[in-house]
Amino acid sequence: GGPVLLRESLGSVRATSTSMSAELKTFDEAVKFISDKDKKPKKTVPNERKLNLYALYKQVKSGDVQGSQPWAIQLEARAKWDAWATKKGMSKEEAEKAYVAEVNSQIKDFEIE
Repeated sequence: GGPVLLRESLGSVRATSTSMSAELKTFDEAVKFISDKDKKPKKTVPNERKLNLYALYKQVKSGDVQGSQPWAIQLEARAKWDAWATKKGMSKEEAEKAYVAEVNSQIKDFEIE
């Protein structure tokens, strides 16, 4: 039983040292964390992941996507609109939970400190 116990205790030590702060629990905490310019990812966050956060945020703040889809030539506006459109019908509460989960996931995946 010795090696298993050792592995478990190392695992918990690694978990606490990697994430300096505890997992974010609320939408407001997650927004505050992401908005903090001092928090820098060690790895590049792909655009899809950034767009997912944007879309969830818009769904929480504004509900379902509004306006008409921007022209394809307007790359950034179109990508944001399309991402937001994927959240159509999601409740504010669901979007808040998904946003918090995505921020926590990005903190781990991209080593944001």
